[in-house]
Amino acid sequence: MGNPAYAICEYAEEHNMDLIIIGSRGMGEIKSLLLGSISDRVLHLAKCPVLIVR
Repeated sequence: MGNPAYAICEYAEEHNMDLIIIGSRGMGEIKSLLLGSISDRVLHLAKCPVLIVR
């Protein structure tokens, strides 16, 4: 399967996407800091703008 954040960013780049819209589960600050989140990784890896919807 691989890394979901990487796969999302790769797909967006291959298909020349202008924007990635992704949801956030709202895990909470501490849990999010410890575990990280896919949406956070996408935000940092993507070469196009990212909109995180909560």
